[in-house]
Amino acid sequence: MSNFLSNFTSDNYQNKKPKDQKKSSDLVDGQAIGQQEASEALHKKQVDENTGEAKQVTPGEKTVASPTAKEMAKPVSDDLLVKDTAFAKKKLLKRLCFGIVTLLILSCIFGFYYNQTHIKLPDFTGKPVSTAQTWADKHKITLNVKRLYDFDKKVNTVIKEPDKHTVIAKKKVVNLTVSLGADPKTKIKLPDFSKLSLAQARVFIKKEKLANTIIQLDYSETIATDSYIKQEFANQSLTSENFKREDNLTLFYSKGKEPVVKNIDVPDFSTQTKEQIDKWSMDKGVKIDFQTEGSNTVEADKVIAQSVAKGEKVSKADMIIVKRSLGKPLIVPDFSVLSFEEASAAGKELPVTVKQVYSESIAYGGFINQSTRAGTQYFAKDNVPNISVAFSLGQVYIKDLTGQTQGDLQATFYNEYTAKGAPITYQVRYVDSSETKGVVVGQSSLNEAVPLNSHVIVMVSNGKR
Repeated sequence: MSNFLSNFTSDNYQNKKPKDQKKSSDLVDGQAIGQQEASEALHKKQVDENTGEAKQVTPGEKTVASPTAKEMAKPVSDDLLVKDTAFAKKKLLKRLCFGIVTLLILSCIFGFYYNQTHIKLPDFTGKPVSTAQTWADKHKITLNVKRLYDFDKKVNTVIKEPDKHTVIAKKKVVNLTVSLGADPKTKIKLPDFSKLSLAQARVFIKKEKLANTIIQLDYSETIATDSYIKQEFANQSLTSENFKREDNLTLFYSKGKEPVVKNIDVPDFSTQTKEQIDKWSMDKGVKIDFQTEGSNTVEADKVIAQSVAKGEKVSKADMIIVKRSLGKPLIVPDFSVLSFEEASAAGKELPVTVKQVYSESIAYGGFINQSTRAGTQYFAKDNVPNISVAFSLGQVYIKDLTGQTQGDLQATFYNEYTAKGAPITYQVRYVDSSETKGVVVGQSSLNEAVPLNSHVIVMVSNGKR
């Protein structure tokens, strides 16, 4: 083919130009025809791939040298074929852009999926387990927490985290080892706190991690500041020998004398009950001295007066006197200034018994005594005793017993003498008489004053005369 095309070079064409010059248009047409024939010859020429021999052409066709397979593999001259390089570049660039975009999309999809299913595990060592749990809940991670006693680590602090700083799948369980703090069952040998100052006691509690041992500071008038006062175990079975870290112990230390500062406002107690005043006293630490007295105007259990007025200020060292009403009093009158009749009428509100008794020293009608002191007050809440008042009947005079029967003597001596403060006794002596048997016919004392403890002989008829 190259031999064939070489015939159309400019040198050969000029050297073999025909004598008869043709028009330029004919020349152009001839060149076009030659190129077409050459192209047809190329397409009609079939080469046997095994032998490399050209096939015979039909008669009348121009004989053209058959190109070999090697010649056919050679590119056609640029004069005959026009190659579009811009289109090829655009096509290559298009394929390249498509590939890059596809790769980016696949990378984004993979990255999104990976980020949704994987996460980097932070380092929780030394942090509270609550921090790890918050993070796990946020990212839907399951924690497997193993708890161990560790004296050197605080309670709920992460001790160990095997997968820290690694990227893990969200479905994976994260293992954490968490501290339970110091073992509460460990026995602790307690020191003699009476020999330790407040600071030393605090150092010991912190060192041994005694979470249930507390120090309470109280004011003391006798014990110096920061000095030991006492210790109290939670129950009586605990001692310094069997004490464990989990047991409860309270240590009392002094904070010195309470400063006297009048900074407590005193309220109006007149509208408060005793229970309310007691509660205020306990809350404020101010002592209250309750006193009671009767009142004709203030009802029982109400406040009559207070030693410190409302609005004034007191300190915890002060004491307030509060007087409470017992209600309207029942006052025992002075019966010594009253007569027997007046005394009987005066004790209507009180259980008073007024009576007359014999007296060797006090004249008839005079006041002898009263069982309850004059001026004594009783109130509704009290159990008032019976009040006895005695007025004098004067000296004892033995009445005439003549005509009474022996059976009447007991009642007569009791009612007339014994019941009235004169325990006079009697003796019956039988005598011969014409009177009916058993009738009194005489007596040793008659119508005369006798001592309160006199003895009277009563003569009784035997009915034999």
